[in-house]
Amino acid sequence: MANRNTAPGPSIAVYPGTFDPIHNGHLDIIRRSVVIFDEVIVAVAFNPHKDSALFTPDERVAMIREVIGESAPRVRVEKFSGLSVDYAEQIGARVIIRSLRAVTDFDYELQMAHMNKQIGPEIETVFLFANPKLFFSASHLIKEVAAYGKRLPELVPESVNLRLRAKLKLD
Repeated sequence: MANRNTAPGPSIAVYPGTFDPIHNGHLDIIRRSVVIFDEVIVAVAFNPHKDSALFTPDERVAMIREVIGESAPRVRVEKFSGLSVDYAEQIGARVIIRSLRAVTDFDYELQMAHMNKQIGPEIETVFLFANPKLFFSASHLIKEVAAYGKRLPELVPESVNLRLRAKLKLD
């Protein structure tokens, strides 16, 4: 029987990713995660030795903070390098949030969740299915289409679109 005097701490979840750039699919997962967890840390992953992202880690953090604004007070945005499971342990999170769009996502994410369980057995992975309207949202596709000068108002917030166009020197 559990000790009634021992209250569990706040539930902290990490939503890791490159977010290069953040898109409406990511934002949907963040909004839905805040309903489930006390605090959600959007963790911008980067590898200082071979990061090939369009935006720097600091630019990605700034974009996410700008888009989220004060609408999600229980969301924190940070950057990290290394394994997501190690980062989760380091900040006291018990959950890693992952998004699933297709069967191919599931296969990869299942392998990753099992590996994370081996490394950090106390960390759980929670999968959230992508919103069907945003099912095809992917940062690499958004960057590719934006490089051809196309605007994607249904996939990215306008502030992200403006940053994409500036970074790609389209305006």
